[in-house]
Amino acid sequence: MHEFTSTLDEYQLHEFPNGLRLYHQQVASRITHCGFVIDAGSRDEYEEEMGMAHFIEHLLFKGTTHRKSIHILNRLEVVGGELNAYTTKDKTCVYAAVNSDYFPRTAELLSDIVFYSNFPEKELEKERNVIHEEIDMYLDSPEENILDLFQEKAFPNHALGYNILGTHQSLNKLDRTSILHFYRSWYTPEKMVFVYSGPKSFKQVIRILDKQLSVVPAAKGQAKTRISFNSEIYSPFVETQKTSHVQTYLTLGGLAPSNQMEERSAMALLTNIMGGPGLNSRLNLAIREKHGFAYDVETSFQTMRDMGQFHIYLGTDKRHLEKARELIFKELKFWREKGLNKNQLERYKNQFKGQILMGEENRSGLILSAGKMLLDNRPIDSLEKVFERIDAITSEQMRELANQYLHPDRLSELIFLGDKIPDEEE
Repeated sequence: MHEFTSTLDEYQLHEFPNGLRLYHQQVASRITHCGFVIDAGSRDEYEEEMGMAHFIEHLLFKGTTHRKSIHILNRLEVVGGELNAYTTKDKTCVYAAVNSDYFPRTAELLSDIVFYSNFPEKELEKERNVIHEEIDMYLDSPEENILDLFQEKAFPNHALGYNILGTHQSLNKLDRTSILHFYRSWYTPEKMVFVYSGPKSFKQVIRILDKQLSVVPAAKGQAKTRISFNSEIYSPFVETQKTSHVQTYLTLGGLAPSNQMEERSAMALLTNIMGGPGLNSRLNLAIREKHGFAYDVETSFQTMRDMGQFHIYLGTDKRHLEKARELIFKELKFWREKGLNKNQLERYKNQFKGQILMGEENRSGLILSAGKMLLDNRPIDSLEKVFERIDAITSEQMRELANQYLHPDRLSELIFLGDKIPDEEE
């Protein structure tokens, strides 16, 4: 995944009296995409609250002071709309896509579940069981949980290392009292942005939202403040664990620039060249296409306001693990010592810009990302500005970046070593 998010150049911002902001983008479409982006996630939990943000995200759909669960689920479904939500380390998003004629209905529903959820006890227990099943499914997918275990070991005894789902044990400890405390502390208007992309004008959207939001009070000092990240929290490690799976999985990574740092642009490009979605990514060509050592190899660069993380992920047969690792470290050394020449770098820049343009088709993802940028006090740049930043990146800058973040001494490594014999060899 890449760090850049761009939007159409035309957008407008508005702030309501309670501190909640609106991001508005008018487009000629019969479909409206909209929702709340909330500056709260799993990194805001105490140890005894592990899994809380994700649990609340589920429970928002389970009843409000005005509606029961079935009425929430049917409200948009009956007009062909979609309602969804997700939780990350530092954000929660509750969003919808609907026929634009039904935007007032959608705005009222989203406001109801975000500000008036009442977390009924009976629904609490049912949804707790659902998440227990989700955790079990996740634990059965090593390609998913290796990154979470990696973060747990890289950030020991810190919320950044907590699993977003929590654990079976932590989930069982979350009661209605603790849920309400977290909800009231973090789900406050000044920590939210309502994002909109659809045919209605700026004034129309403000008028419709004002009916829902004018009665929502400001935080009045009850909101909590996020604890900033300290790089000393990160502790590099190397560990191998045997698993009962056939395939072997590897995650290699470490710290990276935050989304407030200028270096984020070069890091996004570097990550994309090494293991982005293009089939011609350098690691894919070296490990899969040339040698056939892996089906899946990719890199990721994830940023927050105060920190960033870089990862390389690989799934392979354990017979090919060491050779694949050698190719990864050879690639990292290449960037630290040499890097691409100007013409090679230019080709990859054009590819990256093309991928960003393709991402413009995902209107829902674009406006949610815009909301996150506002909450992180980041400018929402035009495509032209984004492309200017990419064009300005030099090979020397990328080499300096690689030496700062991709040195072996600064990287951690976690391996799930497959210990099961494939069926055809049994």
